Amino acid sequence: MNDKIKKIAHRSLQNEPVSRDDALFLMEIEGDEIYDVFYWANQIRLQYFGHDINTCSIVSAKQGKCTEDCSFCSQSARYHTSIDAFPFVSTNKILDGAKYAEQTGSSSLGIVTSGYSIDNPHELDKICEAIKTVVLNTGVHPHGSFGTLTKETAVSLVKSGLRRINHNLETSERFFPKVCSTHTFTDRVNTIYAAKEAGLEICSGAIFGIGEEREDRIHLLFTLKDLEVDVVPLNFLYPIAGTPLENSASLVPREALKIISVFRFVLPDKEIKIAGGREKNLRDLQSWMFYAGANSTMIGNYLTTKGRKIEDDLQMIKDLELELKIS
Repeated sequence: MNDKIKKIAHRSLQNEPVSRDDALFLMEIEGDEIYDVFYWANQIRLQYFGHDINTCSIVSAKQGKCTEDCSFCSQSARYHTSIDAFPFVSTNKILDGAKYAEQTGSSSLGIVTSGYSIDNPHELDKICEAIKTVVLNTGVHPHGSFGTLTKETAVSLVKSGLRRINHNLETSERFFPKVCSTHTFTDRVNTIYAAKEAGLEICSGAIFGIGEEREDRIHLLFTLKDLEVDVVPLNFLYPIAGTPLENSASLVPREALKIISVFRFVLPDKEIKIAGGREKNLRDLQSWMFYAGANSTMIGNYLTTKGRKIEDDLQMIKDLELELKIS
């Protein structure tokens, strides 16, 4: 076993900081030593989270016609994709999604809208009504992803019963302009600050396989660490026809797993959630995401792509002798 990997792991196990240089060292490991990285990431996960696994679901509450030009996204109005676009759905449809999420083992439901931000006060009212309805009628925690937020909007969401906001940074600050030109990395960070100030928990992560270098993954990782986010969702590119990245190759499974592991080394006590693209990038190694350090995953369908059957994911968790955590 690689002694340097072991030493880095022991710092993480003791909740001591892992340096950027050590994180990059781990990210660049190749060959059979990558299994040492997985082993120690799993030990770190077990120490901080035991056998508990969190699951969540999402509902696309408003889809398509987005003004932004994120190069990986099927919902941009600038690209010609085959997705269905629709305005904000009814409260009953969101409630149905919450009830189904509760029945299938999810502890939370992410309500997701397309667009740069919540467009107008009427739309905000509809979102807040939906959140209140979910709180009153289910045991599922409503979370949300509504684009850029002001503090005032965030406060309104909190008052309606929202517990957590998702706002991914997507990639490193230096690589971000190659991914999106219609808003800035700073805009995203400022939304996280506004949400924190309003009292929301923060779910913020990234998407990998979009052309970034390993150094970009490390820069992004330490930005999230400095922001002290609560949950870190890790997405992997699922190339969508009509987007600039439609011909991108998927990451090989071991590279995707290594990313998960390095995030666990640096963020030992944070919830690391595996989300979009895992089916395409991890393929037959999906169950390894937990051995690589993840303690959370999204189940069911995503926004515009299909996920794996929920019963298959629940069986996978059971077969690994892990436990669904309902919080």
